[in-house]
Amino acid sequence: MQSSRGSALFNKAQGQRDLRVKRLFWLIFAGLMTPFLALTDELQPFYIELVAAPRGTFTLDTQAAPGQDRQTATLMPPCTRISNDQRGASGTSSQPTVYRCNDVSKDLVIQRTSEGLSPPALIRFKRLSGQIDLYYLKAGAHQQTLNAIAPNQGSFGQYLTLGFDHILMGYDHLLFVLCLVLLASSLRRVLVMVTGFTLAHSMTLGLAALGVLRAPIALIELLIAVSVLLLAVELAKGPRPTLTHQYPILVSSFFGLLHGLGFAAALTQIGLPDTDVVWALLAFNVGVELGQVGFVLALLGLGLLINRLVKVGTAWFARGRKILIYGVGVVAGFWAVDRLLSWISYLEMV
Repeated sequence: MQSSRGSALFNKAQGQRDLRVKRLFWLIFAGLMTPFLALTDELQPFYIELVAAPRGTFTLDTQAAPGQDRQTATLMPPCTRISNDQRGASGTSSQPTVYRCNDVSKDLVIQRTSEGLSPPALIRFKRLSGQIDLYYLKAGAHQQTLNAIAPNQGSFGQYLTLGFDHILMGYDHLLFVLCLVLLASSLRRVLVMVTGFTLAHSMTLGLAALGVLRAPIALIELLIAVSVLLLAVELAKGPRPTLTHQYPILVSSFFGLLHGLGFAAALTQIGLPDTDVVWALLAFNVGVELGQVGFVLALLGLGLLINRLVKVGTAWFARGRKILIYGVGVVAGFWAVDRLLSWISYLEMV
């Protein structure tokens, strides 16, 4: 009798301890997912384009992503403004501002202002020679100096860096690749699925960037979020005789076509140099692949490290995997709803 009572007390204490551990897991989960939810408005940077014209004049134009706060950009003294821009309600220029700089041998400084938080900004500086220089402004930064003399890094190096940075800032693409890795049951399957994804998005990236394929950016971003959500749902339900689990390379290739349009949307907004279109396109794609391969290797390395150094039971490992999948699903669902609203807004403006 006393032994049974002691066993009941032990089981009760064990149940309370498990409940506290579960609560701790969900608290950590919420803390990790919240920043991703906040990133939904920062997936598209603020674009600033400066184009050199004869006789020391420059045109400055800006483009904000849907839903971003009103932002402006100016070319700082000694350059002077000789015409004002006209802006719509969204804060995007409908007509560029014209500046005159008396000494074009000096560095140029671009200053931006924004209402609310400043998202990342991409500055595209097109010189008289047709050379395009790319600069990044990190989130929260407001000023960037543009070199008067073209940097030594040519178009290939700049677009390689741009593609690499784009995939690392494309959290929706990274979450999709994470789902592919979780879906694969072996290293060979990971390589096959990622290869199919790579070939597919490389094809649509090239066709869309060259103007052969066209699709609304708002719709593409919505469908990319839905693709991540669908994979997360499949992973949460576990192995089943479905198309996703039986033919994963087919699924990864199909969605790769869609993600390629997303890469192309970013590249189209930035533009390709007049003189090195093919090299710049190739460099951007190579940069995307390098970033993607690095991310996959980091995931595999992290998995091996956890497997060797952290002695956790199979049940705890499965529970952690399930929480990760649920987290991806929550983030993708939030993005899908947010982008659906953006697409509706886009349709209303068309």
